[in-house]
Amino acid sequence: MSDPGSAPAGPLHARRPGRASRRFLIAANVVVALLLVASGLVYGYTRYTLGHIHTGSSKGLASAGESGVDRKQGYNGLPPENILLIGNQSRAGQNVNFGNAALNSSPLADVIMLLHLDPRDRTASLLSIPRDLFSPMPAGSPVGSWQKINAALNDGRLGINNLVTAIHDDFGITINHYVEVDFNGFLQTVNALNGIRMDFPERLYDAYSGLDINHTGCQLIHGQQALALVRSRHLQYDPPGVSPSDPAAWPYDPESDLARIVRDHTFVKVLATTAEEKGIGNPVTAANFLSAVTNQLTIDPQLKSELIPLIVRYHTVNPAAAPARTFPVTAVNNYYFDGYNAGDVLFPSEPADLHAIRAWDAGSLPAPVQPRAVEVYDAANTPGLAARTGAALRADGFHVSLEAEGRDPGSVSETVVQYHPGQVPMGIAVLEKLNGAVVMQASKSVPAGTVIVQAGTTFSVQSPTTPTTSTTAPASSTSSTAAGTATSTTTTTTVPSPGGQIPTSAQDQVTPYDPRPC
Repeated sequence: MSDPGSAPAGPLHARRPGRASRRFLIAANVVVALLLVASGLVYGYTRYTLGHIHTGSSKGLASAGESGVDRKQGYNGLPPENILLIGNQSRAGQNVNFGNAALNSSPLADVIMLLHLDPRDRTASLLSIPRDLFSPMPAGSPVGSWQKINAALNDGRLGINNLVTAIHDDFGITINHYVEVDFNGFLQTVNALNGIRMDFPERLYDAYSGLDINHTGCQLIHGQQALALVRSRHLQYDPPGVSPSDPAAWPYDPESDLARIVRDHTFVKVLATTAEEKGIGNPVTAANFLSAVTNQLTIDPQLKSELIPLIVRYHTVNPAAAPARTFPVTAVNNYYFDGYNAGDVLFPSEPADLHAIRAWDAGSLPAPVQPRAVEVYDAANTPGLAARTGAALRADGFHVSLEAEGRDPGSVSETVVQYHPGQVPMGIAVLEKLNGAVVMQASKSVPAGTVIVQAGTTFSVQSPTTPTTSTTAPASSTSSTAAGTATSTTTTTTVPSPGGQIPTSAQDQVTPYDPRPC
């Protein structure tokens, strides 16, 4: 996504900056730290390097103030904003361990994080979207109508716009800006800081990513091993009682990508602290750092124009203290959908996902708006499902105008809340009443003012008296239900899930073998 016609960043003068310039550099590096992501998402700049940051299309991005009605007021013209941070899996320019441009020319979003910045409170928070979350793709997407969310980036020069649209349409999240970087940008950024220090309680190994941490304790890792760590999805660790000389015998981390997200959140904070403390301490290091990051990024034009105000406002923020959350999900292995094998995928889990989004940014979702009509289709081949679902939605106050049979895309399927493009608030009004594997989708085939529920195999409808203070998974069964299973006398809402799984936590669950700050 970079602009090959852009000139390289000019060198910084190798002299100690004056007091005012030093304060500017400190502020720049703190904001740089805020915009770090596990795969190296970072933008660094000074006034004379801004022109060398590559810009891409702004299609699909929301203007400031387009979010929900509860969004906090801004500060001195700087609004609260959500920035999509993308780690591009394109391996161009890397060694054989990470493939080559000829064999890996199709980009995927290896890391997807959303950064919320609130200028009034000077706060920042992160929300990670698992790359394997199975979701509808925007209309006309070259990867098909449904795919893992990371595949939305695979749309040539419009890939970023495709990913922005998918996140907004499927989950209702407003995105104002984006920052994208690839493997080469990550390596150069870490190496420009002369590495980062992390504490490893156990030795770690990943034959796929090239990770090889062969001793425990606090240690310095450079770009190649740092990249291998944040990309590790097949992590093995050396626990007590297992042969220490044979990594192949070590147990695997059972959580794969979800565990990687937790490690990435830790890495973000360590890298952020390093950039703040070390990045400007030496003029040469500062020059290398700023040069590395400015040449490896693609951002939207509006964000480029806001960089200086962002520096000024957020220079006192401690990036290591920023809270980090992840979409709660459940897993389906070897998933067949609509006749093709999608591999191992993750399903969303409501209402936990809505809770996670609102805890991350209370104003990122618009206020719900009651649709004029709701149509219900049975997409699970379950006798009576459409009628039961329609009755439950009527009890929740919706005007259900149609109940009919649909089609079954898979033996286990998500429930899809379809709405007319631009009418996300109506989709959210219905989504809020559904539990389990439920996702939204914008569709031009849906009449304006109408919401269509394609009822899948793993969901339930909340009853008017269902409390939503906590969620649990059922003990067993993945069959559909159309009535809320909790009553006004309990504080628990039953959440249907594949195989009766308990949805993952939105909060990071750190394991004893996960690395941590020194």
